[in-house]
Amino acid sequence: AITWWLVTWEEIEVTGLFSKDCILPCSFPPGSDEVIHWSKENKKVHTYYRQKDQLEEQDPHYRGRTHLFHENIPSGNASLKLSNLSMTDEGPYTCYVGTAQYPTEVKVLLHVLAPSSYALEYQKTNTERRLKCFAFLTYPAPNISWEQGNVSIQETDREETRNGDLYSVRSDKDIVSTTDTYWCHIDFHHGVWTAEWRMMQGRNEISSCIAAEFHSWLQSQTKDSLSAVGQHGYGQCKRMLTSVLASFNGTAHSHQPRVQIDKTDFSLRLDHLTADDSGEYLCNISTPHGTKLIVSTLHIGELLLLPFQKIRNISRLLWQRLPSQCLPSVATNCSHS
Repeated sequence: AITWWLVTWEEIEVTGLFSKDCILPCSFPPGSDEVIHWSKENKKVHTYYRQKDQLEEQDPHYRGRTHLFHENIPSGNASLKLSNLSMTDEGPYTCYVGTAQYPTEVKVLLHVLAPSSYALEYQKTNTERRLKCFAFLTYPAPNISWEQGNVSIQETDREETRNGDLYSVRSDKDIVSTTDTYWCHIDFHHGVWTAEWRMMQGRNEISSCIAAEFHSWLQSQTKDSLSAVGQHGYGQCKRMLTSVLASFNGTAHSHQPRVQIDKTDFSLRLDHLTADDSGEYLCNISTPHGTKLIVSTLHIGELLLLPFQKIRNISRLLWQRLPSQCLPSVATNCSHS
Protein backbone atom coordinates (compact mmCIF):
# COMPACT_ATOMS: atom_id res chain seq x y z
CA ALA A 1 0.00 0.00 0.00
CA ILE A 2 1.15 3.55 -0.75
CA THR A 3 0.68 6.18 1.93
CA TRP A 4 0.31 9.81 0.79
CA TRP A 5 1.12 12.72 3.12
CA LEU A 6 -0.36 16.10 2.24
CA VAL A 7 2.28 18.81 2.72
CA THR A 8 0.61 22.02 3.92
CA TRP A 9 2.08 25.44 4.69
CA GLU A 10 0.90 28.26 6.92
CA GLU A 11 -1.23 30.89 5.18
CA ILE A 12 0.83 33.50 3.34
CA GLU A 13 -0.39 37.10 3.17
CA VAL A 14 0.29 39.14 0.05
CA THR A 15 -0.56 42.79 -0.62
CA GLY A 16 -1.02 44.11 -4.16
CA LEU A 17 -1.91 47.49 -5.64
CA PHE A 18 -5.08 48.12 -7.59
CA SER A 19 -4.57 47.82 -11.40
CA LYS A 20 -1.02 46.47 -10.91
CA ASP A 21 0.37 42.91 -11.08
CA CYS A 22 1.28 40.70 -8.14
CA ILE A 23 2.63 37.21 -7.54
CA LEU A 24 0.87 34.67 -5.32
CA PRO A 25 3.66 32.43 -4.00
CA CYS A 26 3.44 28.63 -4.00
CA SER A 27 6.36 26.24 -3.58
CA PHE A 28 6.34 22.44 -3.39
CA PRO A 29 8.81 19.52 -3.16
CA PRO A 30 9.97 18.94 -6.75
CA GLY A 31 8.57 15.81 -8.37
CA SER A 32 7.26 14.47 -11.65
CA ASP A 33 3.88 14.63 -13.40
CA GLU A 34 2.94 17.94 -11.76
CA VAL A 35 -0.73 18.88 -11.48
CA ILE A 36 -1.39 22.47 -10.33
CA HIS A 37 -4.77 23.90 -9.33
CA TRP A 38 -5.22 27.51 -8.21
CA SER A 39 -8.66 28.34 -6.84
CA LYS A 40 -10.45 31.07 -4.93
CA GLU A 41 -13.33 29.65 -2.92
CA ASN A 42 -15.37 27.86 -5.61
CA LYS A 43 -13.78 29.66 -8.58
CA LYS A 44 -11.20 27.97 -10.79
CA VAL A 45 -8.38 30.46 -11.22
CA HIS A 46 -5.72 28.47 -13.09
CA THR A 47 -5.10 24.78 -13.87
CA TYR A 48 -1.98 23.06 -15.21
CA TYR A 49 -1.26 19.42 -16.01
CA ARG A 50 0.39 17.34 -18.74
CA GLN A 51 3.04 20.06 -18.88
CA LYS A 52 0.70 22.78 -20.15
CA ASP A 53 -2.05 25.14 -19.00
CA GLN A 54 -5.59 23.75 -19.00
CA LEU A 55 -7.88 26.80 -18.95
CA GLU A 56 -11.12 25.55 -20.48
CA GLU A 57 -12.94 25.78 -17.13
CA GLN A 58 -11.20 28.92 -15.88
CA ASP A 59 -13.53 31.45 -14.26
CA PRO A 60 -14.20 34.32 -16.73
CA HIS A 61 -13.13 36.90 -14.12
CA TYR A 62 -9.54 35.65 -14.43
CA ARG A 63 -9.46 35.15 -18.20
CA GLY A 64 -6.20 36.43 -19.67
CA ARG A 65 -4.87 37.63 -16.28
CA THR A 66 -3.08 34.55 -14.87
CA HIS A 67 0.38 33.21 -15.63
CA LEU A 68 2.50 30.34 -14.27
CA PHE A 69 6.28 30.34 -14.59
CA HIS A 70 6.54 27.13 -16.60
CA GLU A 71 10.34 27.06 -16.63
CA ASN A 72 10.41 27.05 -12.82
CA ILE A 73 7.78 24.35 -12.20
CA PRO A 74 10.31 21.45 -12.30
CA SER A 75 12.26 23.13 -9.49
CA GLY A 76 9.16 23.36 -7.25
CA ASN A 77 7.73 26.79 -8.09
CA ALA A 78 3.99 26.94 -8.79
CA SER A 79 3.63 30.67 -8.05
CA LEU A 80 0.88 32.49 -9.95
CA LYS A 81 1.19 35.95 -11.48
CA LEU A 82 -2.13 37.80 -11.34
CA SER A 83 -2.30 40.87 -13.60
CA ASN A 84 -4.37 44.07 -13.50
CA LEU A 85 -5.65 43.59 -9.96
CA SER A 86 -9.22 44.55 -9.17
CA MET A 87 -10.71 45.05 -5.73
CA THR A 88 -12.78 41.89 -6.15
CA ASP A 89 -9.56 39.86 -6.49
CA GLU A 90 -9.04 40.32 -2.75
CA GLY A 91 -9.53 37.23 -0.62
CA PRO A 92 -8.22 33.70 0.10
CA TYR A 93 -6.59 31.55 -2.59
CA THR A 94 -5.57 27.89 -2.51
CA CYS A 95 -2.68 26.42 -4.46
CA TYR A 96 -2.80 22.63 -4.76
CA VAL A 97 0.12 20.79 -6.36
CA GLY A 98 0.12 17.04 -6.86
CA THR A 99 3.14 15.10 -8.09
CA ALA A 100 3.90 11.42 -8.42
CA GLN A 101 5.63 11.73 -5.05
CA TYR A 102 3.77 14.29 -2.84
CA PRO A 103 0.62 16.41 -2.74
CA THR A 104 1.09 19.99 -1.45
CA GLU A 105 -1.40 22.68 -0.46
CA VAL A 106 -0.59 26.37 0.09
CA LYS A 107 -3.04 29.02 1.33
CA VAL A 108 -2.53 32.62 0.18
CA LEU A 109 -4.52 35.62 1.44
CA LEU A 110 -4.48 38.51 -1.03
CA HIS A 111 -5.06 42.12 0.05
CA VAL A 112 -5.62 44.74 -2.65
CA LEU A 113 -4.90 48.39 -1.84
CA ALA A 114 -6.85 51.10 -3.63
CA PRO A 115 -5.00 54.27 -4.75
CA SER A 116 -6.94 56.24 -2.15
CA SER A 117 -6.31 59.83 -1.09
CA TYR A 118 -8.12 62.16 1.30
CA ALA A 119 -8.47 65.93 1.51
CA LEU A 120 -10.06 68.74 3.46
CA GLU A 121 -10.97 71.91 1.55
CA TYR A 122 -11.86 75.21 3.20
CA GLN A 123 -13.87 77.73 1.18
CA LYS A 124 -14.81 81.26 2.19
CA THR A 125 -17.07 83.71 0.40
CA ASN A 126 -18.63 87.01 1.47
CA THR A 127 -21.64 85.16 2.87
CA GLU A 128 -20.46 81.77 4.15
CA ARG A 129 -17.65 79.47 5.16
CA ARG A 130 -17.74 75.82 4.15
CA LEU A 131 -15.62 72.70 4.67
CA LYS A 132 -15.45 69.91 2.09
CA CYS A 133 -14.12 66.51 3.06
CA PHE A 134 -13.03 64.27 0.19
CA ALA A 135 -12.25 60.57 -0.16
CA PHE A 136 -10.89 59.76 -3.61
CA LEU A 137 -10.77 56.31 -5.25
CA THR A 138 -11.56 54.13 -2.24
CA TYR A 139 -13.03 50.66 -1.79
CA PRO A 140 -15.48 50.06 -0.33
CA ALA A 141 -17.28 53.41 -0.11
CA PRO A 142 -16.08 55.04 3.15
CA ASN A 143 -18.22 56.50 5.91
CA ILE A 144 -17.69 60.25 6.49
CA SER A 145 -18.85 61.82 9.75
CA TRP A 146 -18.59 65.30 11.28
CA GLU A 147 -18.13 66.75 14.76
CA GLN A 148 -18.52 70.32 15.97
CA GLY A 149 -17.06 71.03 19.38
CA ASN A 150 -17.08 67.27 20.23
CA VAL A 151 -20.76 66.94 19.26
CA SER A 152 -21.77 64.79 16.28
CA ILE A 153 -23.45 66.83 13.54
CA GLN A 154 -25.08 66.13 10.17
CA GLU A 155 -23.41 67.01 6.89
CA THR A 156 -24.76 69.87 4.77
CA ASP A 157 -24.40 68.14 1.43
CA ARG A 158 -22.96 64.94 -0.03
CA GLU A 159 -21.92 63.56 -3.42
CA GLU A 160 -20.80 60.04 -4.33
CA THR A 161 -19.45 58.80 -7.66
CA ARG A 162 -18.12 55.46 -8.82
CA ASN A 163 -15.39 54.56 -11.30
CA GLY A 164 -15.39 50.81 -11.80
CA ASP A 165 -14.66 49.21 -8.42
CA LEU A 166 -13.66 52.50 -6.80
CA TYR A 167 -15.71 55.14 -5.00
CA SER A 168 -15.14 58.87 -4.56
CA VAL A 169 -17.15 60.67 -1.90
CA ARG A 170 -17.44 64.36 -0.99
CA SER A 171 -19.11 65.51 2.22
CA ASP A 172 -19.76 69.23 2.88
CA LYS A 173 -20.35 71.07 6.13
CA ASP A 174 -21.19 74.75 6.60
CA ILE A 175 -19.28 76.50 9.37
CA VAL A 176 -21.92 78.14 11.54
CA SER A 177 -19.67 79.10 14.46
CA THR A 178 -16.06 80.22 14.03
CA THR A 179 -15.43 79.74 17.76
CA ASP A 180 -15.93 75.96 17.47
CA THR A 181 -13.56 73.30 16.18
CA TYR A 182 -14.78 71.06 13.34
CA TRP A 183 -13.63 67.51 12.67
CA CYS A 184 -14.16 65.32 9.62
CA HIS A 185 -13.61 61.57 10.13
CA ILE A 186 -13.27 59.22 7.16
CA ASP A 187 -13.65 55.57 8.14
CA PHE A 188 -12.09 53.44 5.42
CA HIS A 189 -11.12 49.81 4.94
CA HIS A 190 -8.00 49.77 7.08
CA GLY A 191 -8.38 52.70 9.50
CA VAL A 192 -9.54 56.28 10.05
CA TRP A 193 -8.34 59.56 8.48
CA THR A 194 -9.15 62.68 10.50
CA ALA A 195 -9.15 66.35 9.50
CA GLU A 196 -9.53 69.27 11.91
CA TRP A 197 -10.41 72.92 11.29
CA ARG A 198 -10.40 75.82 13.71
CA MET A 199 -10.08 79.58 13.74
CA MET A 200 -7.63 81.24 16.08
CA GLN A 201 -9.34 83.46 18.62
CA GLY A 202 -7.60 86.71 19.52
CA ARG A 203 -4.69 88.58 17.97
CA ASN A 204 -2.05 87.32 20.34
CA GLU A 205 -2.94 83.65 20.13
CA ILE A 206 -0.89 83.05 16.99
CA SER A 207 2.50 82.80 18.64
CA SER A 208 1.36 80.80 21.64
CA CYS A 209 -0.61 78.02 19.99
CA ILE A 210 0.44 76.95 16.51
CA ALA A 211 3.78 75.31 17.17
CA ALA A 212 2.76 73.50 20.34
CA GLU A 213 -0.53 72.23 18.94
CA PHE A 214 0.95 70.99 15.67
CA HIS A 215 3.77 69.27 17.52
CA SER A 216 1.33 67.58 19.89
CA TRP A 217 -0.98 66.58 17.02
CA LEU A 218 1.83 65.07 14.96
CA GLN A 219 3.16 63.10 17.89
CA SER A 220 -0.24 61.72 18.87
CA GLN A 221 -1.21 60.84 15.31
CA THR A 222 2.09 59.26 14.27
CA LYS A 223 3.73 57.90 17.40
CA ASP A 224 3.75 54.40 15.93
CA SER A 225 4.96 55.38 12.48
CA LEU A 226 7.34 58.31 12.74
CA SER A 227 9.55 57.14 9.90
CA ALA A 228 6.59 56.87 7.51
CA VAL A 229 5.51 60.41 8.28
CA GLY A 230 9.07 61.60 7.83
CA GLN A 231 8.90 60.36 4.26
CA HIS A 232 5.34 61.32 3.42
CA GLY A 233 4.27 64.12 5.78
CA TYR A 234 3.05 67.38 4.25
CA GLY A 235 2.61 70.82 5.75
CA GLN A 236 1.52 74.18 4.45
CA CYS A 237 0.49 77.67 5.49
CA LYS A 238 -1.49 80.00 3.29
CA ARG A 239 -3.11 83.40 3.28
CA MET A 240 -6.87 83.75 2.43
CA LEU A 241 -5.60 84.78 -3.47
CA THR A 242 -3.51 81.84 -3.55
CA SER A 243 0.12 82.97 -3.55
CA VAL A 244 2.93 80.99 -1.98
CA LEU A 245 4.91 82.93 0.62
CA ALA A 246 7.40 80.29 1.68
CA SER A 247 7.73 76.54 1.69
CA PHE A 248 9.69 73.71 3.25
CA ASN A 249 10.30 70.44 1.45
CA GLY A 250 13.51 69.26 3.03
CA THR A 251 14.87 72.73 2.27
CA ALA A 252 13.33 76.08 3.23
CA HIS A 253 12.38 78.43 0.39
CA SER A 254 11.09 82.02 0.38
CA HIS A 255 9.00 82.84 -2.67
CA GLN A 256 8.58 86.60 -2.15
CA PRO A 257 11.23 89.22 -1.35
CA ARG A 258 9.45 90.50 1.78
CA VAL A 259 9.27 87.05 3.32
CA GLN A 260 11.84 85.30 5.46
CA ILE A 261 11.54 81.78 6.84
CA ASP A 262 13.63 80.63 9.77
CA LYS A 263 15.31 77.32 8.89
CA THR A 264 15.57 76.28 12.55
CA ASP A 265 11.96 76.68 13.72
CA PHE A 266 10.08 77.40 10.44
CA SER A 267 8.75 80.74 11.71
CA LEU A 268 7.75 83.21 9.00
CA ARG A 269 8.49 86.94 9.01
CA LEU A 270 6.70 89.36 6.67
CA ASP A 271 8.47 92.73 6.42
CA HIS A 272 7.23 96.15 5.26
CA LEU A 273 3.58 95.46 5.95
CA THR A 274 0.92 97.13 3.84
CA ALA A 275 -2.84 97.35 4.12
CA ASP A 276 -3.12 94.59 1.52
CA ASP A 277 -1.50 92.18 3.97
CA SER A 278 -4.52 92.32 6.26
CA GLY A 279 -6.81 89.35 6.16
CA GLU A 280 -7.09 85.68 6.99
CA TYR A 281 -4.23 83.22 6.85
CA LEU A 282 -4.67 79.47 6.68
CA CYS A 283 -2.06 77.08 8.08
CA ASN A 284 -2.15 73.34 7.63
CA ILE A 285 0.00 70.30 8.15
CA SER A 286 -0.96 66.95 6.67
CA THR A 287 0.33 63.45 7.23
CA PRO A 288 -0.95 60.12 5.89
CA HIS A 289 -3.13 59.95 9.01
CA GLY A 290 -4.86 63.31 8.83
CA THR A 291 -4.88 67.05 8.29
CA LYS A 292 -5.08 70.06 10.56
CA LEU A 293 -6.14 73.51 9.34
CA ILE A 294 -5.95 76.67 11.43
CA VAL A 295 -7.25 80.04 10.23
CA SER A 296 -5.83 83.20 11.79
CA THR A 297 -6.40 86.89 11.07
CA LEU A 298 -3.66 89.45 10.51
CA HIS A 299 -4.42 93.00 11.61
CA ILE A 300 -2.06 95.64 10.29
CA GLY A 301 -0.22 97.36 13.11
CA GLU A 302 1.13 94.06 14.43
CA LEU A 303 4.33 92.32 13.41
CA LEU A 304 3.51 89.04 11.72
CA LEU A 305 5.68 86.33 13.21
CA LEU A 306 4.11 82.89 12.99
CA PRO A 307 6.38 80.27 14.58
CA PHE A 308 6.48 76.59 13.68
CA GLN A 309 8.48 74.44 16.02
CA LYS A 310 10.90 72.27 14.04
CA ILE A 311 9.29 68.87 13.73
CA ARG A 312 11.25 65.98 12.33
CA ASN A 313 8.07 64.43 10.91
CA ILE A 314 7.34 67.20 8.39
CA SER A 315 8.82 66.68 4.96
CA ARG A 316 7.08 69.69 3.42
CA LEU A 317 5.99 73.01 4.88
CA LEU A 318 4.33 75.69 2.77
CA TRP A 319 3.41 79.25 3.61
CA GLN A 320 0.89 80.66 1.18
CA ARG A 321 -1.03 83.89 0.87
CA LEU A 322 -4.73 83.52 0.10
CA PRO A 323 -7.44 86.03 -0.94
CA SER A 324 -9.83 88.02 1.18
CA GLN A 325 -12.82 86.54 -0.57
CA CYS A 326 -13.42 83.24 -2.26
CA LEU A 327 -10.56 80.77 -1.87
CA PRO A 328 -10.29 77.06 -2.25
CA SER A 329 -7.64 75.70 0.09
CA VAL A 330 -6.93 72.00 -0.01
CA ALA A 331 -4.76 69.81 2.18
CA THR A 332 -4.26 66.34 0.80
CA ASN A 333 -2.65 63.01 1.64
CA CYS A 334 -1.67 60.74 -1.28
CA SER A 335 -0.20 57.36 0.41
CA HIS A 336 -1.88 53.94 0.41
CA SER A 337 -4.05 52.64 3.59
